Amino acid sequence: MAELVSEPDGPIHRLTLNVPARRNALTPGLARALAREIERVGEIGETRVILLSGAGSHFCSGLDLQWLRTLGATPKIADLQHGLSDFQSAVIAIVRCPVPVLAVVQGTAAGFGFDLALACDMRLAGSTATFTSAFARIGLVPDGGSTFTLPRLVGVGRAMRVLMTGETLDAMEALSIGLVEEVSEDSALDSSVRRTVSALLECSGSSIRSIKRLTRAPEVGALEQALSTEGAAQLQALQSAEFRMRLEAFAARPTSRGQPA
Repeated sequence: MAELVSEPDGPIHRLTLNVPARRNALTPGLARALAREIERVGEIGETRVILLSGAGSHFCSGLDLQWLRTLGATPKIADLQHGLSDFQSAVIAIVRCPVPVLAVVQGTAAGFGFDLALACDMRLAGSTATFTSAFARIGLVPDGGSTFTLPRLVGVGRAMRVLMTGETLDAMEALSIGLVEEVSEDSALDSSVRRTVSALLECSGSSIRSIKRLTRAPEVGALEQALSTEGAAQLQALQSAEFRMRLEAFAARPTSRGQPA
């Protein structure tokens, strides 16, 4: 079974994280595959909009805990660096993509899954959607750019609260602070997404591409710098005794399937 489903639909291209049994938790390989597919699809002239979602009832629960544990109790710095680069490549691909990338969120968007949604150009949420950074709860720091993207969306104070406390926002709370653009009942989410996509398709494709470039180009360098800085801090956190202790406690939970990081 493909972990990433890529489906062209005329001017629309659907990318679906397809690991529902693990709440679409990401491995470095899946993140890199996502980045490459976004880059490939963005170069296809007929593609006007990309929809990014998760299979089943969740968007993305973050880092796949099983992958991290395969690295052993004392992971090599090179392995962590390579993995981190793969994860961050997906964020960079979204921001650099010439066409709009819309996150369609149901259920959990946690850890790097939260960061992935923030990197998108818009977020359309179902009523079951929840958003949480969760990094600080396990002794880590954001590594998908949210120390840069979240304050731009919701303001510095609220961003600090979300990132530092690891609070979980439901869909309506996310809407109220500007984290998402629209919330619909899960049963009506597809219709809501179609309306937004139709509005985009009614406009000039060249205009849409130019607007995205003009809006996001000034932040690309700053975001890449933020990713680099976050990455350096994350490498330190991943080697800390506190993280290992919190990781083992998390892994011992019977419901642990993905790692919110």
